[in-house]
Amino acid sequence: MKPLDCDLKQYEACLAIRDFWDDCGHEWTYKTLDEKLVILGGFVQRGGSLKRVIKRYAEERSEIYRCRIHWVIFTYIWRMIMVDEPMSDFNPMSRRIKCLENDELIKLLSEELKKCVKETCGTRYDRSGKHEVYNYWIVSNEYQYDDSALDKIERKHWRSNPDEPFGSYLFKAERWDWMKCLF
Repeated sequence: MKPLDCDLKQYEACLAIRDFWDDCGHEWTYKTLDEKLVILGGFVQRGGSLKRVIKRYAEERSEIYRCRIHWVIFTYIWRMIMVDEPMSDFNPMSRRIKCLENDELIKLLSEELKKCVKETCGTRYDRSGKHEVYNYWIVSNEYQYDDSALDKIERKHWRSNPDEPFGSYLFKAERWDWMKCLF
């Protein structure tokens, strides 16, 4: 796996499609979750804006397609922070993520991609027995349960909104159940 090899404008166009933002469409199955994260991570690490990609995708879609965006972002974040932990509404991390505003959610995804998607190297042998070193990209599990990026975003939110009642903030997680489309 490796990120796309193109300029950022073309890269952005390649990401603003259902393959990356609609987990109910058949296009979702074209790539594994880790392949998508590597491609998204390469984009973010090169300075690309996921906010612009998602805005571009959402502008060209009806609500029936946009309603899956926040769930897909949640899935991506969950894979990087919680790794193999099953998704559950009873997990405190789930509720914390769901309390974020859309921009904060995208920021968290970007920060996790910068941290977790890495280039590494391996050795392989050809048929004659000679080995070669090659580079490939992975989604690292070394940051499992690391909520430092989420903490930073939450602290910034509280500094920016000091008058927001804590109960109102926690109630934002309920939007995911009763609002069909957040984007």
